[in-house]
Amino acid sequence: MFNINHVAISVTDIKRSIEFYKKFGFQEFKSWKAEDDSIKINMLKLNNTVLEIFCYKEYIKLPETAKITATDLPILGTKHFALGVDDIEKAKEFVIQNYICKNIDIKRGRLGKQYFFINDPDGILVEIIEND
Repeated sequence: MFNINHVAISVTDIKRSIEFYKKFGFQEFKSWKAEDDSIKINMLKLNNTVLEIFCYKEYIKLPETAKITATDLPILGTKHFALGVDDIEKAKEFVIQNYICKNIDIKRGRLGKQYFFINDPDGILVEIIEND
């Protein structure tokens, strides 16, 4: 009856964020902006996953504690979103070759899956996790 419709993030530079997420295969399909330019909204899609990106002219910075899992996970609220891959080693190479992140530490999670985290241009956590 239910499915995940979309994930929403807020960013400081909408064009920079769109270009970042396009590297992972997201394609832009809808956009809107306020007449006074106070907010822009872009929708990107990757297969059946929609990423809604908000860009407010007046924004509040992401707290430093939200940029790393060790200090973010214990805080209540939404934590991150994950991009699934069939081969975690190939994903690591892709991220390094595209200058997205230099130091990647692949870990095995408590539930047995291999994963690593990166930050988007605004420091938002994005998990790269091997599919089942």
